[in-house]
Amino acid sequence: MRLPDYKYPVDQCSVPAVRRPALEAYRTFRRDCLERLQGEADTSVLNQVLNLTWHTAVFRTLNESRRLEPTRSVNGAMWELMTAGYSNIITLGIRRLVDTHPNADSVWNVIGRIERRPELLTREFYVCHDGLPFDDETVYKAHLETYKSDPSSQWLATTGPEAFDTAARMHEAFDAVCGYPRARKPLDRIDGSLLANLRAQLKHPTIEKVCTMVDKTVAHAERLAADAPAVPVATYNDIDEALGIIVRVCQLVSWNLLAEGGFGSVVATPQFDVLEHLDQPWSLPETLPALHERWHEIARSMDDWASTSEASLLPKKPT
Repeated sequence: MRLPDYKYPVDQCSVPAVRRPALEAYRTFRRDCLERLQGEADTSVLNQVLNLTWHTAVFRTLNESRRLEPTRSVNGAMWELMTAGYSNIITLGIRRLVDTHPNADSVWNVIGRIERRPELLTREFYVCHDGLPFDDETVYKAHLETYKSDPSSQWLATTGPEAFDTAARMHEAFDAVCGYPRARKPLDRIDGSLLANLRAQLKHPTIEKVCTMVDKTVAHAERLAADAPAVPVATYNDIDEALGIIVRVCQLVSWNLLAEGGFGSVVATPQFDVLEHLDQPWSLPETLPALHERWHEIARSMDDWASTSEASLLPKKPT
């Protein structure tokens, strides 16, 4: 998704002049985190998650069609390819989302960026970074005085220095991430234990199970010693649990820590009928002879790869 630009320059934000350079740094830092989390790039975390949730919804729906029609014949090779393809897509996708490599667009690395800038994670910057007032109660009282003098219907501002209600909700959101202090102060900070908890969530045993399986059998064909423990096998229920954890962490980071959107719908809304033509056969009976011939042609072509290895790879015999 395209991230909205800031509506108000720093000098119009409810932050003392001495802290405006730090506010500028916060705005840059926040936007960088959001670009990695939910920007337009194909590798942004949100786009990766939407890709996985879409494939999951499609696969689960197709799988349900088999349960509803247990006596209906389904091509075994086709279904094997579909199940193997989904299994590889979803397990590799989960592994990428918790990747610790510094160049990866992953949830893990976004949280790492946030952890490294604790001095920017203040209530003042969270609430006031784009023109909202810090003192929402004073703005509210001024609004009431205006309303008394002109009681005709009025639109409430949702952005800028008069948006007291939006500011109040931002304060409430920050209360939750800084431990619900007795008094609100501009330099209140996000509770470090919350970030530690998010890290722990991304190291949940179910996610670790998926990642171990990927590392040993999906992304790598690891030769296991005879006495090595068995590789854990993640079930579809494990996949759902792991993906659900990642979605919850992403949503909390997007809205509760960075105050920006997050998921509108976890599964993308299709612009077409997902089940269109599902009631049609994969191939017509009269096409099957040509497909059989094509199968043998493909097999012969691949056999040639082995039979021509000497001719293509060994040096030519001197004449």
